[in-house]
Amino acid sequence: MPAAFTEMEQRTARWQTNSPLLVVPSWAASLAIHSLILLILISSLNRCDSGQTGGDEGELRSVGIYVKQSADADQAEDSEQEPLESPENQQLSQSREQISEVMEQPPVAPQLPELNSRLLGSGPTQAPGNPTADLTTDQLMSPSTALAPPVMGAGNVNFFDAVDSGKRFVFVLDCSGSMAAPQGAPIRKARSELISSLAGLNHQQQFQIIFYNTTTRAMQHRGKSAELLYASDINRTLARQFIQSVEPDGGTDHLPALKRALSFNPDVIFFLTDAKHPQLSSADLNDIHEENGGRAKIHCIEFGEGYPVKEGNSLDKLARQNKGSYRYYNVRKFIKRP
Repeated sequence: MPAAFTEMEQRTARWQTNSPLLVVPSWAASLAIHSLILLILISSLNRCDSGQTGGDEGELRSVGIYVKQSADADQAEDSEQEPLESPENQQLSQSREQISEVMEQPPVAPQLPELNSRLLGSGPTQAPGNPTADLTTDQLMSPSTALAPPVMGAGNVNFFDAVDSGKRFVFVLDCSGSMAAPQGAPIRKARSELISSLAGLNHQQQFQIIFYNTTTRAMQHRGKSAELLYASDINRTLARQFIQSVEPDGGTDHLPALKRALSFNPDVIFFLTDAKHPQLSSADLNDIHEENGGRAKIHCIEFGEGYPVKEGNSLDKLARQNKGSYRYYNVRKFIKRP
């Protein structure tokens, strides 16, 4: 046994000494293996590029993927490339052609119609004694005539059943302390009727509002001095605000308010008061009659309690002397019943 074991050990030692694995180092073996793998990969890629095709309808991709395009997609591309001749495009083309034809035509002198002066207002060239005469086209196109103000309309206006027509109206209302009694009914009714009368004016008529006690307060527009205002929507809105802002207070002085109303040279004056005292004196009535000179009609509306007394009534005289009318209203009828 020992001799056999010794001989085996000697053979193993000789084999290990003569083995080729001991001659090649480990790094060289690793390099050989990786080189072999790289050669295999290169050989595989060369076979993909060796000229194989995907068919008659296909296309060779660098990654070897074959894509087949459907016939519907080809038709869609063809339809996108061809512009559609829609009805809208046809109409647009026709419109452009018509515009081009019009633009190529020579200019034509405009034929102006004969206009009526009553529509545009009277100009300085119109005869003063004939307000309805027609102006020629040349006169209407002149700067002085074109800038002339429009002729104002003369519609009817109703204020407490006193109806009159004209172009310029002045409303004179008493706002003394007595207009607050009983139960604020007089001033409330006066405001309501006045707003209703303004709503009946047309845009070509003019108006002014004067509230008075011992002083007068006329409606002003944008801080300007008081003047006649056209009955436009904005002016009537401003008038409603002005009417609602006035509260009854103080005593009564009729004459200054009436004279201020005449200073606006109106066609019609509506004069409302509830004050029997103080009465307008004969001198006051003559003063107003002379200053008016028969130009304006003065309609008088009196508020009171009980039955009217016309004998010696200065308001009735004022109306008769100035071609107006007189009306009396019992303010008890204005009180709202519960």
